[in-house]
Amino acid sequence: MIETIFIAYGVVALLLFRFVAPSRAVAATCFAGWLILPVGNFPAGSTGTVFPYWITGVAVPSDMLLTKLWWPPFVALVGAWCVDRQTLMRWRPGWADVPMAMWCLWPLVQWPLVENPDPQPWIASLYLSAAWGVPWLLGRLYFCGTDGGRRLITSLVAGMAVIVPIALVEGVVGPKFYEWFYGLHPFRFDGVQRYVGFRPLGFFEDGNQYGIWVAATALAAVWFWKTSADPRWRGPLLAAAVLSFAIALLSQSLGAIVLLGAGLTLSLTINRSLMRLAFGLFLLLIAFGGVVYLSGRVPLRALAEKTAVGRHVVETMRSSGRGSFIWRIARDQTALPLINAHPLVGTGRWDWWRKNNERPWGLAFLILGQFGLIGLVLAFGAILTPALRALAIPRPSGALTMSSATPLAVIVLITSADAFFNSFLFYPVILFAGALAPGKKPPRANSS
Repeated sequence: MIETIFIAYGVVALLLFRFVAPSRAVAATCFAGWLILPVGNFPAGSTGTVFPYWITGVAVPSDMLLTKLWWPPFVALVGAWCVDRQTLMRWRPGWADVPMAMWCLWPLVQWPLVENPDPQPWIASLYLSAAWGVPWLLGRLYFCGTDGGRRLITSLVAGMAVIVPIALVEGVVGPKFYEWFYGLHPFRFDGVQRYVGFRPLGFFEDGNQYGIWVAATALAAVWFWKTSADPRWRGPLLAAAVLSFAIALLSQSLGAIVLLGAGLTLSLTINRSLMRLAFGLFLLLIAFGGVVYLSGRVPLRALAEKTAVGRHVVETMRSSGRGSFIWRIARDQTALPLINAHPLVGTGRWDWWRKNNERPWGLAFLILGQFGLIGLVLAFGAILTPALRALAIPRPSGALTMSSATPLAVIVLITSADAFFNSFLFYPVILFAGALAPGKKPPRANSS
């Protein structure tokens, strides 16, 4: 059934390219597909258990290869080729595209250095090219500059038309939409019960992905309202911002809400010199902490179990309903010995964690085990470098806040941080990063 749904969506999306401008058709095809399509063909038996830990997420190749991450951008690329081939033919890659290209090709380079890769390196490379490379290319082709960035943000906020009904229904009765349309979702039980009611799931991979998606939408909606120059739109945009912010809070995904607050603060204060200095120092601290954390030099489990302070912290977090954070750190720490056996190039296997009968929960750790430190640097470097560069460009006071590059870059940062603790990716982040990447873009006559 999933294959039929994907094919039908592709046909409808390709017809759309006959009636609207290419850039609008690309945005509609990608965002609509990411919001409403089924995740993919889940492994057999996944829906018959309470917690199918072996589903690693679709950001990296695994035993799930037909997924909603790459299918909508691929369809959009085909549609653009059919109606706007001149734009694609005029495209010339630059140095900014090298990290993404190397990431997509890394499984092939890794091939001679690993034993028994799974999936086969050429399949893994094709998957990464479709899932990461194609949306990156579309971002470069159709959404560069202030106008292009604004179209991306408009598309993200427009997704509220799908999210609002899901939030209203599933917040009261629990995850139902996926079952109604596509069948049982493997993670329908995972963290859905919250402090009040339920956290929606919708058509996402996991409830946490819903949480970060609505948080990013809220940030984009607030930016729209703050930067609106037309007084006629101030009222409706304020209503959309309030509604999206309320939905983000009602998701009760604490991590996503914290990231939303950090993102709004950064967006509104990034032009201040003190804030820019503090932001730079904070990034250095995060990088240093990440290196220490990944090295396993700090015995976090021992500190948590054998010290009074550690036990107090663990008990406090569990009593506040945040025990999942401790659980995720424990999964990461358990996986470190396996990662350290192949630190640079990885194992080439999606199920490298199988020896532990459990897997780490963060995408960063999943990439480390499968593709090594080199793969991790290429993957996250490809999307973080354009965002950091966009925020670092000096501009007059107020100009950066008004620029669409600000919300795009901030969303890239907060969703990348979220991927450190969750196995999925906020899909539009690759599209956003491609739009932010520097370089000469091909002229387009029919894509506005």
